[in-house]
Amino acid sequence: MNSPKVSVVIPAYKQAEYLGRTIQSVLAQTYHNIEVIVVNDASPDNTTEIVNQFDDPRLKYIIHEKNQMLPAARNTGMRASTGEIIALLDADDLFHPEKLAAHVAYLAQHPEIGVTYNAHFDMDAQEKLLNLWRPQTQVGLADFVLGFPFAPSDMVLRREMAFKVDLFDESYVVFSEDLDINCRLALAGCQFAGIDRPLNYRRYHPGRVIKNVKGRLESALRALNTTFNDPRCTQEVQALRPEAYRNHYLDWAYCALSQNETVLGQQYLCEAINCTPSLLAHDGAKLLDFLIVTAIHDGGDHETSLRRIFAQLPSEYQWVARHSQWAIAQGYLWRGVRSILWKQYKEGEAHLAEAARLGIHLDELFLRVLTDQLISYEMEFGAEASCNALQQLSKQLQAIGSRPQIRWLQGCYWFNHAFKAYRSGQYSEVPADVLRAMRKDTSYILNRGMLSILVQSLVRSGVPS
Repeated sequence: MNSPKVSVVIPAYKQAEYLGRTIQSVLAQTYHNIEVIVVNDASPDNTTEIVNQFDDPRLKYIIHEKNQMLPAARNTGMRASTGEIIALLDADDLFHPEKLAAHVAYLAQHPEIGVTYNAHFDMDAQEKLLNLWRPQTQVGLADFVLGFPFAPSDMVLRREMAFKVDLFDESYVVFSEDLDINCRLALAGCQFAGIDRPLNYRRYHPGRVIKNVKGRLESALRALNTTFNDPRCTQEVQALRPEAYRNHYLDWAYCALSQNETVLGQQYLCEAINCTPSLLAHDGAKLLDFLIVTAIHDGGDHETSLRRIFAQLPSEYQWVARHSQWAIAQGYLWRGVRSILWKQYKEGEAHLAEAARLGIHLDELFLRVLTDQLISYEMEFGAEASCNALQQLSKQLQAIGSRPQIRWLQGCYWFNHAFKAYRSGQYSEVPADVLRAMRKDTSYILNRGMLSILVQSLVRSGVPS
């Protein structure tokens, strides 16, 4: 038998509850030339029993007699692999059936690319969809130092590139081994490219206690310092130091405060503000936005989390807490929108009703971001689903926004939809989209860009103008 084209490496530790579904999602791939390597990192649960349920020659099983931690478990699987392409998968995540086929095809067409990644769905422990994360399709070192543009389960590596940087650094036993390897790959000249489709499902566990917050931040700072001190790191990336440190201090400040580790959380928050004092500009707008987004991200109870955070703010920043009701209301607004997008209508209606009760108001920024989300939603689920979502949102948001604002949202959606159709060469769709936009918002009648694509689409589709 020829060597498998793709090796999927799954490190397993205390994830037996989800591991069977994870393995099955790989074995069910439309691309069949694969091997699946599960590395049991001395897990105390019934991981072996779960693996033994599968009778498939493509499945390999390796057991560590002693726990060696995640980077070592991944490396064990990668060293045991025989594929020229290696895909990473956490033991509680899932692959879309077409994940590997899409990556193999892309890498075959782009030999210059060393690592590919993709958009993904966020889901909770029961596999209810929470969100669609769509990263930009071109990233580099600057993106890695600033945060995490994609997760390990999103990424696929060429074998030669992974071994060129000597795999994962096994000294990162606490956290940030993925930040470190991606920075080292970028410094080594690796090119990254994204596939603009959600091709895996990342599982979140709301309320889970994160151990050793201090050690996790220290690992992240170590990876950043190593990267910034590398002579191959450009001046442009070097200039991002304050913002990069701020982002990591903020992440772990939130985590510490949400777990009532007050002293640590306050220390990290102060460090983040020292890195970039602009966090507090405009009445703390950037800090508030960060707190809201983080609180609603994993599908947990954002109100409880935000109240806990505001109650523990350092004394010199307690003034930010006067915006707590607005922040909580904003969280309900976004949770309501998200629920409606995922067809959880009763839940969405309840969240939006609570946002209205707390006195939230719609603004243009919110409506623009919502329009972008609807366009992204359509890319995955199609025009009919997106239009249905727009109708549901227009109906539910009437309790919060004015009629002109709802019409503005609808007009903005069709305006963007028209340009999207034009850019993709779907000229026959443009005239109808333009008319819909103009009916909802008459100001588009004077928009030169819209009039231009209308005329050009009529000409290119063969319709007399």
